[in-house]
Amino acid sequence: MSLHIDELTWSPAGGSSGGAAARALLRSIALAVRPGEFVGLIGPNGSGKTSLLRCAFRYAKPQRGTIALDGSEVWAQSARWSAQRIAVLLQDAPDDFGLSVEEVVAMGRTPHRRALDGETPDDRARLDRALADTGLANLRTRPFATLSGGERQRALLARALVQAPRVLMLDEPTNHLDPRHQLELLALVKRQRIATLATIHDLNLAAAFCDRLYVIAAGEIVAHGTPESVLTEALLERVYGVEALVDRHPVSGCPRITLIAPTFESP
Repeated sequence: MSLHIDELTWSPAGGSSGGAAARALLRSIALAVRPGEFVGLIGPNGSGKTSLLRCAFRYAKPQRGTIALDGSEVWAQSARWSAQRIAVLLQDAPDDFGLSVEEVVAMGRTPHRRALDGETPDDRARLDRALADTGLANLRTRPFATLSGGERQRALLARALVQAPRVLMLDEPTNHLDPRHQLELLALVKRQRIATLATIHDLNLAAAFCDRLYVIAAGEIVAHGTPESVLTEALLERVYGVEALVDRHPVSGCPRITLIAPTFESP
């Protein structure tokens, strides 16, 4: 399944008047994610990355524009329809209300059930597979609250996979994770071959895992393309206001960004 966003404009104030449009935090956004593609959304703090995701997964309704999955407008469908097709992994873990890992992960099947439906053999098979894929099979009975940060993110990813999404949306999925768990989580997502849109702060992680990148600044897409074409020294200075050296990683060959710290003269 593919995701297409076109002419998306959004303001927290709502409305469609010229004044609201002038204050829009997102303006005329156009973006696409093809089936199986891992697309990164990068940009400075406050540029509109999370707001864009919220519009795309049907949390914040845009004032103008379209968000379509294989041609079907997301905001013209029900919330259940969207939840059956879009899974979301946010920055912070939600309250677990005393649930076990298995119970948290099983919540991903909720959009596919009707009231009073019990667990089916397919539900159980998907649950077992997601726990195995995320390396949590041996922790399934553990209280979710006792997991480490990396384990919690893996459990929430397992919940998203159990949802059987056609599109996966991640908002800073490696936030608060150590380097090992950052790499493991993004590699796990990449192996799923699900159309994925992820906001990522770490530019080197974006370069290593993303097929394409969109750069957003002040609510507008200012560049898009492969990591090689987007992550240039000139763009980093223009968008982030930092001096950087961009070369090739000696092992992967993908762009490697080294930020150059400003020098300060001693008093």
